[in-house]
Amino acid sequence: MPQLKHIPAILNKQLRHMTKPRRQGVRIFGLGASKTGTHTLSDMFEAHVRCGHEADANRLIGHILHKAETQDAGPLHRCLQWRDRIRNLKIDSSSVNAYLIDDLLTLFPDSRFILTVRSPGVWLRSMLDHSALRDPTDAWKRFRAYRFGPRSGHPPQEAHLNEAGFYPIAAYLGYWHQSVSAALDRVSDGQLLVLRTEEIGPRAQEIAEFCGLGALPTPDRTHSYANRFRSGALDGIEDAYLIDMLETHLGPLARRVLPDWTPQADVMKLRKS
Repeated sequence: MPQLKHIPAILNKQLRHMTKPRRQGVRIFGLGASKTGTHTLSDMFEAHVRCGHEADANRLIGHILHKAETQDAGPLHRCLQWRDRIRNLKIDSSSVNAYLIDDLLTLFPDSRFILTVRSPGVWLRSMLDHSALRDPTDAWKRFRAYRFGPRSGHPPQEAHLNEAGFYPIAAYLGYWHQSVSAALDRVSDGQLLVLRTEEIGPRAQEIAEFCGLGALPTPDRTHSYANRFRSGALDGIEDAYLIDMLETHLGPLARRVLPDWTPQADVMKLRKS
C-alpha cells in the first residue's frame, strides 16, 4: 500500500487521467534503474497523455517474486493485462519494468522501450542517498533483497557501509549492470531508445517523436524527484578502490552505453557534486 501522505496526489493523478483520451499507438515502457530519470520520463508528458510512474509497483513486485520463485508467470501476466486495460497508459515508466522485459514483449510485442542510463559512480551515490532517506514498503524491502542479494559479504574497505546497513558496493553495481544489459540484450534496436539521464530534457522532442506523440510544447518539468540529501556513504571509500570497482564490474558495459565514460572522471564528478 502507498504511504498515506501520497494518496491525495495519487488520486488526483488518476482523476486527471480520466480527462485524457485513451492511448493511441504503441505502448511506451521506461526501463531505467532507480534514480536514472524514470520519474521525469513519466512527468514530462503527463499533461498530454496518460502516464504512470511505478503504478501498481507493490502488486507487480509480488508477482515478479512469485514468478522468480515458482516459474509461474500466470498471475503476473494477468496483472499486466488487467492494469493495461484499466490504466491504459501511454507511457509506463518504472524501475520495476527492467524485470518485466520478456513479459512485456510477450504480451505487447509492438511496444517501444526507453532505457535511461546514469553514469554508474554518480548513480551509486544517488542510490545510497536515496536508500538512506527513504523508508520503503515491505514489498520494496523484499524487492531490494531480490535485486541486491544478501546484505552481507562487505570487503574490509566497505566496513562502514556494512555498519550503516547498506549492501556491498558490488551488489549495487550488479543492479546497474542488470538493468542496462537486460534492455540492450532483449530489446531490438528499432524498439529501444537509450538516453543519458542528463539528456532527458534536451532531447524531449526526440522522445516525443519516438513515443509517437508528434510535435509537443517543451515540457515544463524535465527533472522530477531530485534528491538534495547527501548521506556521505561514499566519503569513507578511497578513490582508487571505487575506480577499480567501477571498472571491474561495469567497465565494458558502461562504455557500451556511455562511450566517453571513464571511472576516473565518474568518481571525480561524484566527489564534486
